[in-house]
Amino acid sequence: MNQTMMQTYQPGFGTEDSAEASPFVVEFFMVQGLGFRGMAYCDERGNWRNAFNNDQLMGHIYLLE
Repeated sequence: MNQTMMQTYQPGFGTEDSAEASPFVVEFFMVQGLGFRGMAYCDERGNWRNAFNNDQLMGHIYLLE
């Protein structure tokens, strides 16, 4: 994934309801930001949040492969 895609990821973007849709309500990613590296998710408002305590992650967030 390139840097532009990482910063503009929106949950559900480009997906349609189908039998192949993910059964998970929230999809988790390994990410890194200033002072944070671990699992996180992107909420419905486009904010990145820590997967374990739901704290909002500030600054640029990069997806790790």
